[in-house]
Amino acid sequence: MKSTTFLPVFAVSVFAFASCQQTPPSPAAPDLAKIRTEIQAMENAYAVAMNAKDAGAIVVYYADDAVSLPNNAPILSGKEAILNDLKNQIASDTSKTTASFEVMDVFAAGDLVVETGKSTFKDVSGAVVRTGKYMSLFEKRDGKYVCIRDIYNDDKKQ
Repeated sequence: MKSTTFLPVFAVSVFAFASCQQTPPSPAAPDLAKIRTEIQAMENAYAVAMNAKDAGAIVVYYADDAVSLPNNAPILSGKEAILNDLKNQIASDTSKTTASFEVMDVFAAGDLVVETGKSTFKDVSGAVVRTGKYMSLFEKRDGKYVCIRDIYNDDKKQ
C-alpha cells in the first residue's frame, strides 16, 4: 500500500512545484524596421567609401573575424585579408562606376541579423553597367552591428 500511495503524492507534488515556477518572458520581437534602417545606413556608408575608393572606410563594415565569400575569388578570412583584397581591387579598378546597395530583406534573432540585398553599378552617364546580389550576416557587438559573413555574386550579363 505504501508504494501505491507514493506515486500519486509524488506526481501531485511535482505538478504543484512546476506550476509555481515562473516561465521566463519571451523575448520581444525584434524591430525589423529599425534594424533595416541601421543596416541600410551601413550599406550606404559602404557605397560612399567604395565610390571614394577608400578601403579603410569600407572595412569598418566588417568584424575582425569576418569571413567574406567574394564573386569569382577565394574565401577571405579575417578583416586584414578583406582589407588587402579591397586595396588590390581599388588599385586595379579603372572603371568610373558608382555603386549603390539596397536592402531587400532583414531577418533577426537575438543579436544576429541576416540581410539580403541587391547592388547596382552605374557609369558616369548614370547608365546601369552591372547588377548583383548579396547576403550578409551581422552580429551586434558592443552595441553596433558588424558583418561577420558575407557573400556576393554578379548577375549574369545580358
